Amino acid sequence: MSEPRVLMPLFLDLMGKDVLVVGGGAIASRKAADLVAAGASVRVVALEIAPELATTTGIAVEQRAFEDRDVEGAWLVMAATDDPEAQHRVATACKRARIFCVAVDDPPNASAYGGAIVRRGPVTIAISTSGQAPALARLLREVLEQALPDEGFVDAARALREKWKTEKTPMTSRFGELVAAFKERARREV
Repeated sequence: MSEPRVLMPLFLDLMGKDVLVVGGGAIASRKAADLVAAGASVRVVALEIAPELATTTGIAVEQRAFEDRDVEGAWLVMAATDDPEAQHRVATACKRARIFCVAVDDPPNASAYGGAIVRRGPVTIAISTSGQAPALARLLREVLEQALPDEGFVDAARALREKWKTEKTPMTSRFGELVAAFKERARREV
């Protein structure tokens, strides 16, 4: 087995940006809904379209085979088909157009990878195994979901940040106070 690539984690602002999803099944439906929730302008191209995908608001659906030109103008492409040849065609078109391609459950055809995601208000944690062990990423996500404090802690951290800015507290002095506040809040919740 080859060594996994070292990946650069990024959080993409897809608000108003064109994203193409190739595939029309349950996984494509879930990915498309996540993209709509992120504010992307989503277009789906697939031969077969799941009923839930066809009725999801904010998604333009084209029921037909993928064509290389479909990637034009997209900021990101998600290949979510169960057809290895189609996955490869999408990845090749993306590579030529210099567009990142998330090829779901298909690391050899991916130039970007989705991760297991944990959200708590404005806090987002993404976990990746470079496409090598998706089940492990899911397990880690579930552990983190249990370990993270509720959104109230985010509010407390935000208030501390404002206090530090007002008092001009040096960055090097902030971490200890944040840890102490976290411990105190956790102690009160027990």
